[in-house]
Amino acid sequence: MTEGLVAVTGPNPLCADSDPQEHVGAGTAAAPRSASSRNNPVTTTNEGDTPVNRILSSAVKVAGSLAVIGGTVVAAAAPAGAINPIRAYGVAANGFIHISQVAVATSTFTPATSSGVNVADFVTTSGILDRATTTSAFSNVGSPKIYVDGNITDQLNASSAMSSCRLLFGVPFGQSTIQAGSITESGLPNIALPRNPAPNTKIFLPGVTITLNKQVLTLGIRTVTAIYASGFGQNLSIGVSRC
Repeated sequence: MTEGLVAVTGPNPLCADSDPQEHVGAGTAAAPRSASSRNNPVTTTNEGDTPVNRILSSAVKVAGSLAVIGGTVVAAAAPAGAINPIRAYGVAANGFIHISQVAVATSTFTPATSSGVNVADFVTTSGILDRATTTSAFSNVGSPKIYVDGNITDQLNASSAMSSCRLLFGVPFGQSTIQAGSITESGLPNIALPRNPAPNTKIFLPGVTITLNKQVLTLGIRTVTAIYASGFGQNLSIGVSRC
């Protein structure tokens, strides 16, 4: 139930020279970079899409990498025989960098822990704790850090990112909590992230979209992701609960 440090080497595909007009995933087109883009922040939620934040500069660097634990290439998966869709996991990524679901917890395999993830110039975390029952799931990721472009000072940081979901009378409900979260970029003021973001709160960066408290309901199953980054064929999930 316990995993060691997950380390990945290779450049960050969320920070390369690419055309910002390319499609960025989740059905969202990247905003064109203009002289005024750094002065017109855009943050939206699914409740009115009200602009409250800024567009940050970012681009995508294409590179391949392998996820390793203890120096061994791995493809971590849920415990054999797991059928119940209720589960939680700490980190996953798909695209030029692939990270299999880290610290997968199910009702028959709980708690699940990891000492952390370390992907050079892409994402790092400290400890991960995930739990699941037959009716609920919970994920807690310590100190997530996402590098939003090639400059090591340009980052999304938080002291923790948590998501949870629960079945109430057969109906799934979910929420996310981001402790002390912020986005920083050289030469710009810090952007504080909401502690309890509304479902599907989005921050648009040229080429990259950050979604806080991402919630997707498919065939009666709700997936809640505390922090989700996507762009140019790469995505990253931090703190995922499903029920």
